[in-house]
Amino acid sequence: MNRNRTENTIREPLTSDLIFKAVFGQDTEECKKALITVLNLILEREEDPITDLVYKNPFSIPEDRRQKEIIMDIRVETSAGEQIDIEMQVDISGAFADRMVLYGCKMAARGLDRGQEYVKMKKNILIAFVKGKIPSEEQNEQVHSMFTLREEKSHKKLSDILEFHFIELGKIPWREKPPEELGPLEQFGAYLLCSGDPDQQEYVEKLVQNGGEVISMTDKLLRKVSEEELIREARFDREWYELQAEWRRSDARKEGWEDGLTQGKKAIALEMKQDGVPTDKIARYTGLTETEIEEL
Repeated sequence: MNRNRTENTIREPLTSDLIFKAVFGQDTEECKKALITVLNLILEREEDPITDLVYKNPFSIPEDRRQKEIIMDIRVETSAGEQIDIEMQVDISGAFADRMVLYGCKMAARGLDRGQEYVKMKKNILIAFVKGKIPSEEQNEQVHSMFTLREEKSHKKLSDILEFHFIELGKIPWREKPPEELGPLEQFGAYLLCSGDPDQQEYVEKLVQNGGEVISMTDKLLRKVSEEELIREARFDREWYELQAEWRRSDARKEGWEDGLTQGKKAIALEMKQDGVPTDKIARYTGLTETEIEEL
């Protein structure tokens, strides 16, 4: 079960890209202020803080919520003209770094209007929260990594047109340290990881108490989003679609496909049942019978 529930608190998992965008990507003053606070934390903008931004792709729930093609990144433009793309990345397989570079190049190309001079190109910043750790030959415990375009030996900057920030949530030592011993970005990352885990609700509450404005603002928005049935159902739809797609596209998993798919159906059905979703609706989403659902 991915829910964190107390008598007065319900939290959806923020590592879900849909929930992440619902919290930070809605074109409201409340969401905008929270996102600005997060960006200033990540980009360390104490001296030159972001004060305003415009959403380029505000959050909305499409008619077919199960489509893989749903755009789940958050694209904004700051008052200084910077283009920023923020993503929650759960899948880091399949040449993850190359994919991020491709996204960054597309963003840079999108920011240059047809016929516009190159000197007028806007700065592009890609920020990716990674649920685990990025595979690498170099072992380090650096949670936040920043990459720019520089010469290999002298490290002379080629251009500041592209900047990549990766926050590897899997490197945060939250299991070994209480919230007050974590740094501000580590506290926020721990909150992202633990917010939907029912076994970590006590730790989450401590993070809310100790994490400052960035976590308190995020928590207020997350609890609000988590109460919206349409958003919860959209997450169930998306996870169910992705589960089926994953089983179908992997030749290595063809053996035992039906059994694995049934187990996946039951896992999602159980979560929906624990969320209070009516049995007939669960049956419609998962294809299980009402008897099978009642026996879970």
